[in-house]
Amino acid sequence: MQAWVTSLISSRVEVLFCIMAEVYLEKSSQNLKGWGTTNIVAIPNEGCCDEIYVAVDSKSTSPEYEGFILKEDAKKFSYMGSCNVLATMAGNSADCENMLSSLNGVMERACETVVKNGIHCAPQIARSYIRLWETCSTPYFSQWCTQYLFQGSILMAGWDASDLPYIYDINRNGVHYKTKSEVCNGFANGSGSQKVYEYFKNCNLVVQSSKELLANVTRALLFATLFDEKSGGYLRVFKVNKTDAIDVYRRSVLEALSDHYDALASYLRKSLFFLFPTKHYKYTHEHNVNVDKVFREIFPEDYVQNVVVKKGEEYTVRLVHFNKPVDELYEQLRIENLERDVSPQLEAQMEQVGLEQFQKGAILFGMPTQMLVAGLIDVLRV
Repeated sequence: MQAWVTSLISSRVEVLFCIMAEVYLEKSSQNLKGWGTTNIVAIPNEGCCDEIYVAVDSKSTSPEYEGFILKEDAKKFSYMGSCNVLATMAGNSADCENMLSSLNGVMERACETVVKNGIHCAPQIARSYIRLWETCSTPYFSQWCTQYLFQGSILMAGWDASDLPYIYDINRNGVHYKTKSEVCNGFANGSGSQKVYEYFKNCNLVVQSSKELLANVTRALLFATLFDEKSGGYLRVFKVNKTDAIDVYRRSVLEALSDHYDALASYLRKSLFFLFPTKHYKYTHEHNVNVDKVFREIFPEDYVQNVVVKKGEEYTVRLVHFNKPVDELYEQLRIENLERDVSPQLEAQMEQVGLEQFQKGAILFGMPTQMLVAGLIDVLRV
C-alpha cells in the first residue's frame, strides 16, 4: 500500500469523524443485537479470474443465550458504491452496523483523491473509528461513547487504483490485508471461521477457474453452517468486480446442501436429521438446553452437538452430530412398525424417535440422504 495513503488519512481523520459522529448518533439508538456468523473473502491465484468472492450467512443469534436464533434473514453485509467496497460483519451486529453505516457516510462525502484510491482508505478509516471510539479521544465521541471494547470484526473486498484486488480484515487488534499470489488467498471470520479453514484444507488452492473458486467458497460456507450453531439461515455469495458487486448465490442451508450434496455427503456420515414439531416443542432457549441435555444423557460418549438448520413454522429441523458413524445409533433410536403422522415426502425417509424424554409429540429422524434433503425442502417450503 502506498505510504501517502496513511498520511492522507491521518491528516483528514478529525474532519472525517465530525461527519462520522453525526451518522453514528443517528444509528446508535437502534436496538441491534446478534452474535455469531461466518464470513469469507477470497482472491483467486495469479493467472486466474479477475474477481473476488465474498460469502456470508444470515443467521443472527442471541448474545445472552448461546446459539438461540433471533433471525434467519439478518443482513450482514454492506456495499459502499462510492469506492466499490463490499464489507461483511461478524460479532456484535450493533457495533458493526453502526461503524459500517458511518464509514459509508464518510466515503460518500470524502474528497475525490480518497475515493479514487479504491479500497485502501476505507479499512484505515474503519480502524481509526474503532480506536477513537474505544478511547473516547475526541470531543465528538466523548459526549456519548460507552468506552467498551469494539466487539466486532469486519472483512472488506475491493480493488485499488491499479486494478489490483485486495481483501482486508479489520478489528480492534489491527488491519491485515492480502492480494493476489501463487495460491488463492482469503480471510474468514465469525464463529464458523475455523470450520471454513478446516474445509479449505482439502481444497485445491491453485484454482484454475472462477467456477471452481465460487464452488469452494460456497461449500466452505455451507460446511460451517452445518456444524456451527451460530451460523446458518441463508447463504449469500457476491462477486466483486472492478466496477461493482453482483449477488451470484442466495440459497437456504437446505437448498445449498441439495445443490452441493455430493461434495458434502462424506462429512455427514456421523450425523442425523431430527424434526421437532413446533406445536409440541416450541422453539425456546429452554427447549434448546433440554434437547442438548437429553442427547448428552442418552449418548454420553457419542453425542457432539446439534445445529438448528431451519426454524420452520411446523418443524424445527436439527442436524445432530455424533463422533462415530450413525448406523448403530439409528437402530437404537427408532421405534419399529409405528404409524407416523408425517407428510408423504418424508414417510419413507424418516423414523419416529423412541425416547421417553421426548413424549409430548412424535419426533422424526433420518439419515441425511439427498432424498431426505429434497423432502425437507418440499415440506418446509424453503
